[in-house]
Amino acid sequence: MTKHVNARQALLQDDITNQRFVLAIGGFHFHESHLVKDGTESIDLNAHRPAHLSATILPRLRAALAAMPPPSDTPPGIASAVLVPLFERDGDLHLLFTKRSESLPHHRGQVAFPGGRHVADSDPSLLATALRETEEEIGVAPSDVEVLGTLAPIHTFSSNFLINPFVGVIPHPYDFRPNPREVSAIFSVALDVLLDPATAAEEEWTIDGATVPISTYRHGEHVIWGATHRITSSLLDLLQAVRAGT
Repeated sequence: MTKHVNARQALLQDDITNQRFVLAIGGFHFHESHLVKDGTESIDLNAHRPAHLSATILPRLRAALAAMPPPSDTPPGIASAVLVPLFERDGDLHLLFTKRSESLPHHRGQVAFPGGRHVADSDPSLLATALRETEEEIGVAPSDVEVLGTLAPIHTFSSNFLINPFVGVIPHPYDFRPNPREVSAIFSVALDVLLDPATAAEEEWTIDGATVPISTYRHGEHVIWGATHRITSSLLDLLQAVRAGT
């Protein structure tokens, strides 16, 4: 499969939709794991799943994150941090993403974990950055996040950000308050869907005239690639090792 994309597109990319449940929230609808503006179509893409990955694994995930060695070679980049939010619903663990507003000057309409640039003058730590940005973007209070640990930093090649991903658990259900200037949608997908080999794809995209191999997760019409894929893949690899007891 070949796809033409602009090289200036960010590496925090597209969206995932899951089961449907409708809740009106101030001009948005939350389709269980899919929050969209009124008038936007929602699709149920999660009819069949393998045996669920439940919250019982979270204590072992916390221990595995704590045991991860620090990166030996961290490339330079603009310090930033994101929250990788997990929540449990109906016995399954889900991963939450945000879709950036179409009105933003950069990376409009793209999907990322909530987060942003580290502000050294006001953020005492990178974790503080992730929690501050999460509250600003989707209204999740820092006190409502149970931080489990951090994954290895991810460097974005085109924008030169060094993203520090913090894994945390948030309550469900939650009264999200998306900032419409920054976020147009909230999506989540069950981790077991992402772990299904049918969801992963190796593709060839054409970027500025060059053919580039791209690893993706595809779920229905939606795709995750770039930095979002790399962070998600890192978490899934760790979860698989934890579940296997290795």
